[in-house]
Amino acid sequence: MHEWISVELSRGRNADFMAEAEERRLARLAPRRAAWPVLRARVARRVFAFALALEREETWKAVWERLEAPRHP
Repeated sequence: MHEWISVELSRGRNADFMAEAEERRLARLAPRRAAWPVLRARVARRVFAFALALEREETWKAVWERLEAPRHP
């Protein structure tokens, strides 16, 4: 009696699974972002943090001067 509905639901579910599998397959084939810019940015952040640690007093003076500078509207 209700056999046709279970068949239709099964077909719909299979179609969804196939579409999902195709999306995953296409995602694997898509070109990935190059690792060089990411690595370069990470190294730049670490070098900057290291420079701040080495020149903490000089950095603080520059920041203080900036904060103390008069603001012009």
